[in-house]
Amino acid sequence: MKLKLNKKFYEEKWFAVLIFLFGIMGLLVMCHHVYSYENIMRPFIDYLVENQIITNDISGAAFLRMFTNESNILVDMYLIYYALGIFGFKHLRSFTHNEWVRGAITLNIAVTGIIYFTVLLPFGGGTFPLEAINASGELQSTGPMWFSSCVNTWNHLITPVLFTAFWFFPICQKKIPVVKYSLFYLIYPICYFIMCVIYGAYDGFYPYPFLSGKQLFAMLFKGQEYNPAIGTALLAAAVVLLCGVFFGVGCGLNAIHNARVKEEKVEE
Repeated sequence: MKLKLNKKFYEEKWFAVLIFLFGIMGLLVMCHHVYSYENIMRPFIDYLVENQIITNDISGAAFLRMFTNESNILVDMYLIYYALGIFGFKHLRSFTHNEWVRGAITLNIAVTGIIYFTVLLPFGGGTFPLEAINASGELQSTGPMWFSSCVNTWNHLITPVLFTAFWFFPICQKKIPVVKYSLFYLIYPICYFIMCVIYGAYDGFYPYPFLSGKQLFAMLFKGQEYNPAIGTALLAAAVVLLCGVFFGVGCGLNAIHNARVKEEKVEE
């Protein structure tokens, strides 16, 4: 006897409960991420930075300026709103079924996953040690810091994969303009890049080295005195390249969506 799954299970209440809990879990994971930095990692901060396990000694709240964390928060809030929409909040249902919204959030989290798989994971990133050197120079158990490795896996792997798969659910049954929507999706990443550059110039913290002209210059021209003109050009090139990645992935997601819609209409 085969178990038949309702074709529109994503509109049923049991599914709403499931993704609501997923969204709440994601927000709790993010709260732990901020808390653990201030209350668990702080004694080992020098060791972690020196061994490039983390790249900065900022406060926990500044983690919210990481694109990974922001994209995960957007996903969590979307899932909560989507679930509430199924339970009768019509304005939230309309909002979460809007392909502009779904596509933009999917693109952001998909790029997070792509960067993790292609850059971070191959080099062993995202894993915290069970023991580390504390501020007194002694080897000490890191205790619950190991959970931060689970948090990284949740934010960089589990959420991107599952939510990107959610994009292919037939919530929208019409084709969408591939290029037009992909350009719209760029609004958030561009605003994010601008915010990072402005905040970085103010407090010296850049979530990623490629968003700092000085850091890019230091990476490519080691030992040379910083040249503002070259640094600015490198920063501009990095931003253009990143926008190209976002645009390309966005076009791919939209094209696959349209192909699915066409295939389903043919089957009907």
